[in-house]
Amino acid sequence: MEVLILTRFNMNYYILTKEVYDTIDKDQISYMHKSQDRATRLVATTETIATTVKTFQSVATCSSYTFTNHSDWTGDGFGIDEEDIEKGRYLKIDELLT
Repeated sequence: MEVLILTRFNMNYYILTKEVYDTIDKDQISYMHKSQDRATRLVATTETIATTVKTFQSVATCSSYTFTNHSDWTGDGFGIDEEDIEKGRYLKIDELLT
C-alpha cells in the first residue's frame, strides 16, 4: 500500500516593491497581485524576504489589509479574499496583464 503525505510549506505574506519582486524566486510564489498603480506587489511565497514594504503574520491579516486599503489593491470597494490568496487564483492572470 502506498501512502501519500502532503506537506504544506510555511507561507509568508508580503507587499514588495516591483524592484524587489523582480529579484525573488518566482518558483516559490503561490500568489501575486499588483497594486492599482503597479508600483507594489502583494505576494504569498515560501521564500523569506528581508526587504519588504509590509509583512503580514497570516493570510487573514494580509486579506484584511486589502479590504481596508481596497483603493490600492482592487479599486472596487472590496479587498482580496483569503481563499483567493490561498488558492493562488490571480497569479497567472495578473502576470499576463503586465
